[in-house]
Amino acid sequence: LVHLNKINLNSDIAEKDLSFFDTIDMQLINKIASANLSCLYHGGSKDVVFKALSYCKTKRVSVGAHISFLDRDNFGRTKTNWNKKLIQEIVKDQLMFIHNLASDINFPITHVKLHGALSNMACVDQDLSSEIVDFLKKNYPSIILLAPALSELAKIGMNCNIPTALEVFADRTYEDDATLTPRSINDSLITDPNSAREHVKAMLIQGGIISRNGDTLKTNIHSVCVHSDTPNSVEILEQICILLREMKIKKAALTEFF
Repeated sequence: LVHLNKINLNSDIAEKDLSFFDTIDMQLINKIASANLSCLYHGGSKDVVFKALSYCKTKRVSVGAHISFLDRDNFGRTKTNWNKKLIQEIVKDQLMFIHNLASDINFPITHVKLHGALSNMACVDQDLSSEIVDFLKKNYPSIILLAPALSELAKIGMNCNIPTALEVFADRTYEDDATLTPRSINDSLITDPNSAREHVKAMLIQGGIISRNGDTLKTNIHSVCVHSDTPNSVEILEQICILLREMKIKKAALTEFF
C-alpha cells in the first residue's frame, strides 16, 4: 500500500519562554528527528534557544534555523514588504546567530525552514523564493532546505539543485492549490490528535497533500511537521509516532534523504 519506509518528523522549537520549553518543547524533542529553532526574529530568547540546542544534541535530534521576518509583536505572521537587500540581511543574520550558538557546543546546523508570513509568501512568490535559494546556494551550499511540498519555494530549491526536503503539516488543512488554509478560517488548525493522525495517514497512503475539499495533490513527502504552539501538539505527535509504528515507517533524520 505504502512504499514509504522512512519519514522525518519536525517541529518548530524555542519560539516561546522557558516554561513553554520545559513543558512542551522538551516533550516534542523526545519524539522528533529534526528541530527548527527560532533565531529570535519571531519569538523565543537566546537562553531558550541555547537550551534547545543542547537538549537536541543529547537526544541526537538534528537542528535547523527557523527563519522569519523581524516581527516579534505578531509572532512573524505579518506580511512584510521586501527587497533583495532585506532578504539577504535577515537570512544571513539569523543563520549566523544559530551557527554561532551551535558552534559553542560543536553541533552542526543541518537545515533551514521559513516561518510564518515569510514562508507563506515564499510559497507563492517565485522572486522571493529565488532570492532565498540563491543566498543559500552561494553561502550554505550543503544546507538542506525544508520546504512545504508543492510550494514555489520547494520547486525553486529543487530546480537550483540545493538539497530540498518536502514537508506536510499534521496540524493544518490545505486548499486545492496545496497552500495552507489561512489561520483566519475556522478549523484551519487541526487540534484533535486523532484527526491529525488520520490527516497524516491519508496523505502518506495517497502519496500527496489532501485538500479540505478532498482533492489529492500528488507529491513526495520527506517530513511531517507538528507546530509546537498548536493546542495538543504533544498528543498529536504521540499519535503520529503510533501511526508510523503501525505503518512500519521509521523515523529518519533529514540528512538520510540526501
